[in-house]
Amino acid sequence: MMVDKQVYRNLANVTAADLDVVKRNFTWVSDELDKMDAPASHLVVILMGSASDKEHCEKIAKHCAALGLNAELRVTSAHKGTQTTLHMVSEYESVLSELVFITVAGRSNGLGPVLSGNTNYPVINCPPVKPENVEQDVWSSLNLPSGLGCATVLYPEAAALHAAQILGMKNFLIWSKLRVKQLDNFASLIMADKKMRGVRSN
Repeated sequence: MMVDKQVYRNLANVTAADLDVVKRNFTWVSDELDKMDAPASHLVVILMGSASDKEHCEKIAKHCAALGLNAELRVTSAHKGTQTTLHMVSEYESVLSELVFITVAGRSNGLGPVLSGNTNYPVINCPPVKPENVEQDVWSSLNLPSGLGCATVLYPEAAALHAAQILGMKNFLIWSKLRVKQLDNFASLIMADKKMRGVRSN
């Protein structure tokens, strides 16, 4: 039984029933992947500069779990406890080879840049911005010193997706979950367009 996107490509004419088949196929693939356990060989370490950022970090962890990512939350400050932060990073580096660090720090974000300058593993900034100070908080994550390469995203889901794309290069299960998500988005767009399409006249 073929259940990939080729089913849609092979359709000469697309009907609502055909789209239901495509969506049912994607759902089947997603359900089958949910039965598989994520290997413990990787880890997404979510570092927050303050315990007040817990809610934001838990959202990231929730999206990570949906993508089959193992995640751990930690609290540390690059400004107030630099050596502790670096020691924490080195501990993870000593036991795991597939790592991604997601840093959550508002105001003056030193956490992401400090990690980026001291580890060879990917670092993703995801500052918990608020409407009243979004420009200042984002700028401290974007305007990096030369030689640093940490990326910056604004939404918890985006942080998890970025981590999944990195780890999915070596992990078939993570890659598969990403693929299912992409195909589900694709099917949803087709369905939405099918419902919306039609000439309107007075």
